Amino acid sequence: MKKTILGKLFTFAALLLCCAAFLCSCGGNDDNTPTPEPTSVNADYTVNVVDATGKPVTDGVVVKFLQDGKQISMQIVNENGSVTKNMLRGNYDVELLFTAGEESFYYNKENNKLSAERTSLEILVANRISGEVRELGVGDKRYSAYSVSEGGTYTTLDKGNRNYFLFCPDKPGQYKFYLKAGEGTIGYYGSPHFVQSDNVAETKDDVSFSMNIYGSMISSQGGGTVEVVIGIDPSENTNDCIICIERIGDPELSYDNEPFDIYNPTVSLNKYTLPADAELKQFDLTASTDNYNLVLNENDGFYHLGSKDGPLVLVSLTEKNDYLASFKTILETSGVVRYFFDEEGNFLKKESYSECLLKYIENADTDKGVYPLTADLMYIIQQRGDYVGWFDSERDLYLFKDTNGINIPGINKEISWLFMCCYIEA
Repeated sequence: MKKTILGKLFTFAALLLCCAAFLCSCGGNDDNTPTPEPTSVNADYTVNVVDATGKPVTDGVVVKFLQDGKQISMQIVNENGSVTKNMLRGNYDVELLFTAGEESFYYNKENNKLSAERTSLEILVANRISGEVRELGVGDKRYSAYSVSEGGTYTTLDKGNRNYFLFCPDKPGQYKFYLKAGEGTIGYYGSPHFVQSDNVAETKDDVSFSMNIYGSMISSQGGGTVEVVIGIDPSENTNDCIICIERIGDPELSYDNEPFDIYNPTVSLNKYTLPADAELKQFDLTASTDNYNLVLNENDGFYHLGSKDGPLVLVSLTEKNDYLASFKTILETSGVVRYFFDEEGNFLKKESYSECLLKYIENADTDKGVYPLTADLMYIIQQRGDYVGWFDSERDLYLFKDTNGINIPGINKEISWLFMCCYIEA
């Protein structure tokens, strides 16, 4: 009996040892192999919405999560331009809605997908071109342009032609202009009334340029608001494009930061009305200087032709002439100013004539937009013209060119400033 009991005990012990060995071989931790954690059924899915410069879009965007075309969830972006949703692990399509209207914004709708392996996504949003087309240039040299804003703007380029855009900054800074998507050459081509044929800013590898916008360029006290003409020559590969404008810092220190001396009228101004039967005659800018002797009549404060009682000379302030947009048009988009330097190139001062011109324009003849020539107006035309090169045939902004850009022969430089003037024919 004792042998039988002992035998059963030995048999039971052997079975226990076998079971222990089997358990160890089937996943025990003797070999330091970790036991896998059970897979969670949920995951955090994150969508970040950014503009073309990489900054978060923090307002007006709603993120939608869909499965098999059915909306699962939706949420507006937070102050970081982000949405995070805890959802069942799986595959999701992401779409964006815009509270300001779908037609105002662009984003690439391809491959905006999330999965168990891809739980975060970044989507770039750009503005679409909006607003009416603007006409640039003067005379026969006219160009069409749309306005673009800081950040990114999506557009479709016209292949084979230079495409023009206008940027109007609302604060000073150093701005960088570049292409985020699409291929082409970008450059700075002047201002709305002086569109340059050549790029006038230093570009880097044809894909970007930078420029300083100073407070004096956008302040009403400093001569109006600057508008930058951007030109893009597209490649043959694509016509889709995102234009990026990024403020990358404060403007570099320069004499542009110095305040303007505001030039004010030196005489009292009164509303001028052109006589009903007056016929206006333009000056012949190829004539001899002796042909146009201007005499100041101290009694009325105006210049007359030939003598103080001769034909009254007037300045066209609100209507364009054959060479240049009117002062009124220029003032609507930029300032009329001059910087002064000594013979060694040292900065002396700068003057703003915009405020003075506005006062003259207010008093100009309502129908023809002319006002009698005063010492103020003569000074402003001559100072501004000398500064920007209106009368210098060696300068880019020389005015007197034909429709092919060829200098008109025989222009008398001494009287060329009279291009904005006319006189009442006797």
